[in-house]
Amino acid sequence: MDFITSDIHFGHKNIMSFCPVTRARFNDDVDYMNEEIIREWNAVVSVRDHTYILGDVAFCNAEIAVKFMKRLNGSKTLIKGNHDSKLVKSKEFEDCFVNMYDYFTVNVNGTKVVMFHYPISEWDQMHRGSVHFHGHVHGGKSGLEGSRTLDVGMDATGRVVVPLNEMVTKALTGSIRQHHQLGA
Repeated sequence: MDFITSDIHFGHKNIMSFCPVTRARFNDDVDYMNEEIIREWNAVVSVRDHTYILGDVAFCNAEIAVKFMKRLNGSKTLIKGNHDSKLVKSKEFEDCFVNMYDYFTVNVNGTKVVMFHYPISEWDQMHRGSVHFHGHVHGGKSGLEGSRTLDVGMDATGRVVVPLNEMVTKALTGSIRQHHQLGA
């Protein structure tokens, strides 16, 4: 089974201040947050599953980030986020992933899915019904609400990981954006 997530922010104490509603369950304790994320992930994702992470894996050094990643079930693909730039320079961190991309597309049951860390107003095949998944805004407004774009980050969904097909089904309820649909 395939899963998707974004903006895990392992090791990032301040993320609990930035996202007080969605991170409240971690009791303002970064070590507890890290352990709960691993526990929640492994309760859902099996060793045979695959997860797409749309950036911002960790806010710590690569050695510590690798330790977190190795404890997570399943294989992983990283679509790089702004907080990953130093981590991806580490060979050990890179080895935690099947692949790493800046921008990635995949077909899910006949629907083209465009993955990018940031919300974008124009994506490949959007006028033909493709969907766009992003993170970065932690459940905040992207300006694209109502279209076939979704924030798949854990602060937006309330879950550490979500089945990819569930998010595609949800995104397909949005309207199809036409080219150059600025301000709509």
